[in-house]
Amino acid sequence: MSCQYNLLFLFLCGFAALSVSTETCGSDLLEGTSCIMKLKNPNNDQSNNIKWTHTSSIAVIERKNKKKKTNTPGLTIEDDGSLKFQSVSVKDTGVYKYTVFSFDGTETDNGQVEIKVYEKAPKPTVKIDCAADGNATLICDTGNRKDLTFSWYKDDKPIQNEKNTKLLLSSTQVEENKPYSCEASNPVSKEKSESITVPFLTKTKDLLVGTTYIMKLKNPSNDQSNNIKWTHTSSAAVIERKNYTNNSNTPGLTIEDDGSLKFQSVSVKDTGVYKYTVLSSDGTETDNGQEEIKVYEKAPKPTVKIDCAADGNATLICDTGNRKDLTLSWYEDDKLMTEKNNKLLLSSTQVEWNKPYSCEASNPVSKEKSITVSCQGQNQKKGLGIGRFFGINASDWTMLGIIVGGGALLLLLICVLIICACRSSHRRKKHKPGTGTERPDKADHKQCLRGETD
Repeated sequence: MSCQYNLLFLFLCGFAALSVSTETCGSDLLEGTSCIMKLKNPNNDQSNNIKWTHTSSIAVIERKNKKKKTNTPGLTIEDDGSLKFQSVSVKDTGVYKYTVFSFDGTETDNGQVEIKVYEKAPKPTVKIDCAADGNATLICDTGNRKDLTFSWYKDDKPIQNEKNTKLLLSSTQVEENKPYSCEASNPVSKEKSESITVPFLTKTKDLLVGTTYIMKLKNPSNDQSNNIKWTHTSSAAVIERKNYTNNSNTPGLTIEDDGSLKFQSVSVKDTGVYKYTVLSSDGTETDNGQEEIKVYEKAPKPTVKIDCAADGNATLICDTGNRKDLTLSWYEDDKLMTEKNNKLLLSSTQVEWNKPYSCEASNPVSKEKSITVSCQGQNQKKGLGIGRFFGINASDWTMLGIIVGGGALLLLLICVLIICACRSSHRRKKHKPGTGTERPDKADHKQCLRGETD
């Protein structure tokens, strides 16, 4: 008797499994599903011929002369004329047409069924792209899948009207420190990513050494029963309010009634990130956050040093000692130049222009400018022959040389004319009869010679 029950149980299980595996094909199917595509009017008359064709391929499945034929593995025709898919794949997507003929070839029925097969939706990964302005973009990455719809969640609650692969968060939303996730889905499956929290970039506050500064909590906490703890990530500084008592291991740092952190006089060593945590009286964390400061010493007044070269060029050096936290700027005639290095090279032409130069040293909290200098005075001291020499600009020396040379030539020409005139006069007197004991031509000749000598 028990054997009969066992056989009956196995038969029922097999029938149930068969029933599950032969469900009717829906319009949207998950890849790998087994299903049967039904005729509108089941046809169990084995004398009727039935033909199924796939309009998107060459698949033909038919029952003809009481024999079943198929040219596509995984597709078979059932006794009632239905088309059975052993395991659907994406390539099976499309329209399937069927025609039923009686034994004499008369068409008695026809129709069509359409299915769309989808791959299982992959589990997406959320990538974060943080911008310098504090905003962030979340990207729901699923590879190259094109058949998916996207949804975004904040704190596991759906964000309405956000269906793109990218989600833009403002700096305010980033600072809320909430978890985000995305979901990729198609009509037959869906997968959700892991939740992520966007790390926000702290806005750095720049301070001058000696400044008194109060670092605020994002949400002030005046409830004295709350415990608040501040820590400096770059040192061992701990400042807290615990059990209504304020404690600090660092002189000059105290905690205010609203939980803010007060610096009596900031120094360079105070630079860094300060994290805070707020706990309720039962120890539950109710708030947290961080702030960052950078402390600078006052910019020194720079000195401009001049290095003049023999070729007439000059190099100006903006000297600020060994300070590394400064930005340098150069000015010509009090107009800002593009040069940002500590050295400024001037050509000989620029030197001759004799314009005043100065440099400025600055950091985010202070700036100082040097006195104005000029290169030409330095060149005179070094006696390099550039710039002004004997009160004359170097550019005027060429013209001066031309003038002096021309004057010398003119003087030489005058001397030649005088000599020629004297000789001509001598020749005229030589042919003229005289009565004196001395020949006139000799006296004239001596006079000419004296004129030459003079």
